[in-house]
Amino acid sequence: MSKFIALKNISHSFLERPLLEGLSFKLTDQDRTCILGENGTGKSTLLKIIAGTLEPTSGHIEKNTHIRCYYVAQEFTGEDLLLTVEGFIEKFGSVTLLKKIFSISTTLGFNLEKALNSVCKSLSGGQQKILALSIGLASSPDFLLLDEPENHLDIISRLELIKLLQNYRGGVVFVSHDRLMIDAIATKVAEVTGKKLYLSEGSYQEYIDARLSRIAGLQRSFDTETKRIRQLENMLPILQQKAFRGKEVSSYLKRKAELETLREKHADEPRADDRKTKIRLQQSTSDLHRGKLLCRIENARFTYEGKKGDIFREVQLDIRSGKHIVLLGRNGSGKSTFLKSLTNNLALTEGAITWAEHVTTSYFDQHAEFDPQKTALESVIDLLKCDDNKARSVLGAMKFTKEKMNTVTGQLSGGERMRLRFALVFGVNPDFIILDEPTNHLDEVTWQILLDACNSAKNTILLVTHDYEFIEELESKVFWLIKNQTIIERHKDLEEIIEELR
Repeated sequence: MSKFIALKNISHSFLERPLLEGLSFKLTDQDRTCILGENGTGKSTLLKIIAGTLEPTSGHIEKNTHIRCYYVAQEFTGEDLLLTVEGFIEKFGSVTLLKKIFSISTTLGFNLEKALNSVCKSLSGGQQKILALSIGLASSPDFLLLDEPENHLDIISRLELIKLLQNYRGGVVFVSHDRLMIDAIATKVAEVTGKKLYLSEGSYQEYIDARLSRIAGLQRSFDTETKRIRQLENMLPILQQKAFRGKEVSSYLKRKAELETLREKHADEPRADDRKTKIRLQQSTSDLHRGKLLCRIENARFTYEGKKGDIFREVQLDIRSGKHIVLLGRNGSGKSTFLKSLTNNLALTEGAITWAEHVTTSYFDQHAEFDPQKTALESVIDLLKCDDNKARSVLGAMKFTKEKMNTVTGQLSGGERMRLRFALVFGVNPDFIILDEPTNHLDEVTWQILLDACNSAKNTILLVTHDYEFIEELESKVFWLIKNQTIIERHKDLEEIIEELR
């Protein structure tokens, strides 16, 4: 018998603000359902409601039998960070599953057996994710609920996770922005937008087709209503005069109420847009470095003090203007350490990194934090040292509404904080940009914004990402491969690079 979870008229509010309204749909253990939507629309909230870790404000959930769910959150938080790996397994899994958990974790690229006594807080984001995923897969629940499972995983681990999920016997509900993962796994796509949920059967492309059809219908309705607003605006003065004379008072009041309702609706719900939002970037105005050497890395070596073994050694690389460099390596191979050395945040143990004169740089740090009491607008003004108009322009390019601009960063979602970091990086108009895993937590619109920005930018870009589709669509790229404690340049196809990384 097929097992199912049915959501009936689910609504949820956050801080008295409606987030989800009247959602009803059914999940079966045969489905692979991807939940999509822009950041802040309530995807993670919906997943928690399905998992049973969050009670909806109203509505209820029905199940046709006893159902086991396992939920993997985006990040580790609170007390879980203080547990050892063994303690985490005991809390969320079972020691009887250790052999299976170890096998899955090794497949995903992290040997848990050797890390049993490690505190979860000391693990990297990728290692934490592999730990949680391995327990979930090994536990074989009826429904596996995954919130952005690809985040922090390197490109090899992502491909292995896709294989495991394709062969999983049970329902899978996942929030993801990885197009390769969605195409490979999803049999249904559920889009959360405007507090509602729209479900489409089939692949990601079928979802896009259904979405465009739905948006076209919304546009027609909006245009019809706009025409009606103009008619009412022309009609009301005449009806008002008649009402003053005691005639057609009821008709006047009815039309007036209709106009107010339509105006209010259009103020809250602007015309639906089917275009991908483009980001307008101020390009570097200086051609001083174009086509020239920006940076030379000579015989670079780095070793953490008090630890055995080099993180990297004998690195000989040049950075030239106009290139899109993709730095690839397995989790824990030293990518972040290398970036910190490149930006002079860590001093090399040996060798030299020499920059050309007057090169301006900007660094996207996936872990950068903001003052939680300052608004997004105040943060941009302070960090970019710019005026209010420039700050609004930078944030507007990243689809921040006026409301979100004036929201304190402590109340922004993880994805919205990523957009804020992204806006700051491009807002300084640098010659050289370092993007450290910028595709994490990005909704599909922001993902496209980033891709368009990179492909149209004249800036030189060094990119660390494990998003297969993003790398494939990135233009003018060259690979830097970090493996066996060194970094080498490769002019190959992505598939060849992946085979070399295995």
